[in-house]
Amino acid sequence: MFRMLSVVLILTYLATKSKSFKAIVRGDQSRKTLIWQIILCSILGIFASYFTMNVNGIPANSRGLIVMISSMLGGPYVGIPVGIISGLWRYSMGGPTALPCCVATIMAGIVGSLVYRWNGGKFLKPYMAGLLILLYSGFDMFLIVILTPRPEGVIIANALYAPMTFGAVLGMLLFTMFLGEKKEEAEATDELKQTVNDGTDEISVNGDVNSDMIREMSRELNEYKDKVDRLEKELSDLKNRL
Repeated sequence: MFRMLSVVLILTYLATKSKSFKAIVRGDQSRKTLIWQIILCSILGIFASYFTMNVNGIPANSRGLIVMISSMLGGPYVGIPVGIISGLWRYSMGGPTALPCCVATIMAGIVGSLVYRWNGGKFLKPYMAGLLILLYSGFDMFLIVILTPRPEGVIIANALYAPMTFGAVLGMLLFTMFLGEKKEEAEATDELKQTVNDGTDEISVNGDVNSDMIREMSRELNEYKDKVDRLEKELSDLKNRL
């Protein structure tokens, strides 16, 4: 499970280096940003279907974790398309758990999107996110039990529940902490930019004030000069008369 989780987290980390992820963290919900997030998260969701860990011959994966993160990060415009794409891809791979895994993946996108709306577009706190993915893992195993022929469904659920739940909760906690650091970096960068902009505006204002003062002083000096010239002329005329 650690091997599978480490691969997924590395791929997720690389995705966070993209401009679209940084834009999402700053609250940018432009069409271009959302499209790029759908593409990146869908690729990660598909990869998660291949980077698996065998538990008694049964593949365990972290596809639901990827879809849940994408939906809570980008909302329904990202989470639902990613869930559908990743789920249908898993269904196309076949196997006894193809249907329940497809349904669970799509539901991860829907549930994460609802949580995104409920929480005002903010990512959940670590303990809340961990609890959410814990409940989702139980729901995932429930779907495997009822949508897979018995007794195979029960056997698969019993084998996968513990390792998949542990990996999903750990992965969610790690990502939530990483996301918090990224948000702090983004806020610090925005504050620095704002400080620089304010300083530039202040310099500009001061420059305008100084220019006005120089023009005013120049006008006053010219007036004094004119008065001095008139006074010299009057003195010169008076001297000539005497």
